[in-house]
Amino acid sequence: MTTYTTFIPSDKAPFRFTASVGGETLFITVLFNLYSNRYFIQATDGNNSVVLFVPMIASPPDSDINLALPFAPGSLIYRESTNNFEAT
Repeated sequence: MTTYTTFIPSDKAPFRFTASVGGETLFITVLFNLYSNRYFIQATDGNNSVVLFVPMIASPPDSDINLALPFAPGSLIYRESTNNFEAT
């Protein structure tokens, strides 16, 4: 089952949401880096250990770029055309 989460960036605090990816519950934080002028995704597990830290790369409408490869076959995708994260 795919879960959709709308990305709502803010200059007050990092965007956060919880997603189930490949059967694992991940706590996702989207951070903005001023130096590189881009977003990064940090995922932590239930023990508050960082399990993933990757640049946020948008997937085009016709293909998927899995941002959570260590949790394959689960996936975390950011779709810029809809401004949604898709977690399976």
